[in-house]
Amino acid sequence: MQTHPANPPFEPLQLPASINESPRRILWIVGLYRAICGALLLGTALLLDLKLLSIGAPNAFVTATGLYFLFGFAAFWWIQRDPLPLPLAVLISGLLAGDVFFIAMIMIAGGTPGGTLPILLFPQLAASGWLLRTRTAFFHAAVATIVLLGLDIWRLLEGQVTGAQPFQTGLAGFGYFATIGIAVALGRYTKASEDLAAQRGIDVANLEQVNRLIIQDMQDGVLVVDLNGVVRGHNAQVTRLLGGFGRMRGGMRLAEFSSTLHDYWRRWQEDDSEVLPPFKVEVTQRLLRVRLVRIGSGLNGGTLIYLEDLGRAQSEAQQMKLAAMGRLTASIAHEVRNPLSAINQAAQLLEEDGAVVPEGQRLLSMIRNNAKRIDRIVGEVLQLNRRDRQQPEVISIGEFLRSLVDEIVQAENIPPGGIVLEIPDELLVIFDRGHLNQIFWNLVRNAWQHCQKKENSIRLVSRPGYMGDAVICELTDDGPGIPAELRGQIFEPFFTTRPGGTGLGLYIARELADANGAALELLPKGPGARFRLTLKRAVRPTDKP
Repeated sequence: MQTHPANPPFEPLQLPASINESPRRILWIVGLYRAICGALLLGTALLLDLKLLSIGAPNAFVTATGLYFLFGFAAFWWIQRDPLPLPLAVLISGLLAGDVFFIAMIMIAGGTPGGTLPILLFPQLAASGWLLRTRTAFFHAAVATIVLLGLDIWRLLEGQVTGAQPFQTGLAGFGYFATIGIAVALGRYTKASEDLAAQRGIDVANLEQVNRLIIQDMQDGVLVVDLNGVVRGHNAQVTRLLGGFGRMRGGMRLAEFSSTLHDYWRRWQEDDSEVLPPFKVEVTQRLLRVRLVRIGSGLNGGTLIYLEDLGRAQSEAQQMKLAAMGRLTASIAHEVRNPLSAINQAAQLLEEDGAVVPEGQRLLSMIRNNAKRIDRIVGEVLQLNRRDRQQPEVISIGEFLRSLVDEIVQAENIPPGGIVLEIPDELLVIFDRGHLNQIFWNLVRNAWQHCQKKENSIRLVSRPGYMGDAVICELTDDGPGIPAELRGQIFEPFFTTRPGGTGLGLYIARELADANGAALELLPKGPGARFRLTLKRAVRPTDKP
């Protein structure tokens, strides 16, 4: 189980129309047997004294065995082609006809010793019965028996063989039919077993796919750990809870995922009755309850680890409260902003009229600044109910960030060179453009307010995630960083350390990231503050959000 940009739709697997590996393997074995027989017969014809073997026509025997040798190797090469050059039934019939023809030629050229050659056809006929599993296989046995028995009767009439030879060939023909019958029965039984095994495999694969989709959609994190403490699988929720979205992979040791989880797992292995207390993740500031279940037995056993976010209910209640606040703010925004506009306009007219004494200019400035601050607070609170209105689209992150940084530099009076970008052009993400604009604007503005405001004070770097299904954007500044005692509060609403700040910038940024299936986190590494935004990656511009 790995993190993916989106769960694929469930598509049940189907039983394949045919299984090609087993017939091709049998054809390969029989083809190799045919080539070896041809080579052995040709070697016998070339290396031994054929007169001592009572071969009546040595030259004809050499020619016949040579032709069978060429036929065997040509047939062996032919069946290697993919796909097969002919339908299976036609191919088997053609090869068997060639076997019968060339063995008959060798028997004619060999004279009396050729009587034992019919036994060479047993593997080919067995393969025919196994592969075809129909009456056609019995037709093959009949053809081979009629041809070879007819040949022996003709040779008997010509005085080339004794009366025992047709009898032996007749027994071989009976063996052909028996071999075909057994092969057909075994082939049908094997086919039924293969179909049943394939259907069972498909059922298991479908069940596994359903389980995977269910686990991926679970609110709890799920990890599968083997007896050696190696993580064999996990769902996407684990990476959100532990703060490593986009960089975890199967096969890592549990200690690399979380040292606390590894300690809990080790303690549970020693005593599964021990009550494990919840623990808080430093990166995500989530309070997690751990539940472990043993799966399997012996060397195939393992552990299923469930991670439950205890802060989820509290967060949902807070979301409901903030959403209600957002709706309330939206309903009174018109009533608040109208008086603010009048106050600003009156202050501007007083300043332009010149009726205010110089000592009162400071009071006018205070009026304008506080009116702007109230307007900004109302505007930011209005963003609390925007997270459910995302319109995701495929965005080129390089082009987007370069254009956005140009706007931020002009709006925030940041000198050229204050922000350094290291972003490949080919990275595509799936995100709401307006939400992404607001997230980076908040991050960059916040970083500029706390950095040294020099050249290269802010670095914005993007790269593909470790699994290739995410894009990681990291923003770093050269400021003093965030004190350890405040790291757990920076994403809370209305928390701020800056005079005049609303404390909603980072909170809204994280909410918008969650709404788009991304993850915004504060990394523990320094110096300065370092934020990581992990987004869903789009492979092609035509990918659907």
